[in-house]
Amino acid sequence: MSPSCPGLRPGAAHPHRRRLRRSGRRHARGWSLPELMLVLLVAAMLAQQAVSPFEHALHRARRACAGAAMLELALRQEQHHARRGHYAGSLVALGWPRAQGNELAWPDERRAWYRLRMQVPGAGSAPAAGYEAVAVPVGPQRGDACGSLRIDHLGHREARVPNCW
Repeated sequence: MSPSCPGLRPGAAHPHRRRLRRSGRRHARGWSLPELMLVLLVAAMLAQQAVSPFEHALHRARRACAGAAMLELALRQEQHHARRGHYAGSLVALGWPRAQGNELAWPDERRAWYRLRMQVPGAGSAPAAGYEAVAVPVGPQRGDACGSLRIDHLGHREARVPNCW
């Protein structure tokens, strides 16, 4: 045989080709099941840590929205009292037409976070001399630590936890 390449012996491997090693072990490709489970566990823990502050911020934003609605209710009651000499007996009388008597889903029926309820002592029998409004958390807001928000005709505000207003 005439060598086509100098230095090549018959039966020797071509210098540009790799020799495959045969050690009897297969080289695994990809991830093993324990490695994959560990990665998924770490990813789940990181996701949980990210979701908790996000949910807390959502609760706080929704609570601020309900607090603004309660302050608007108080303002409308004071305007009604200044014009007529007594507080309104219903939310409809205060200009919220979608209210059902003394209850209103806030911000709307489709995605209610709070139910605004107004209690007026003596409404109907005599002009109301006061009122109390309560925002009760519902739906996704139910897990909020502050619970219900309250305001009355004297401007007293309270919640289950201090500094929620």
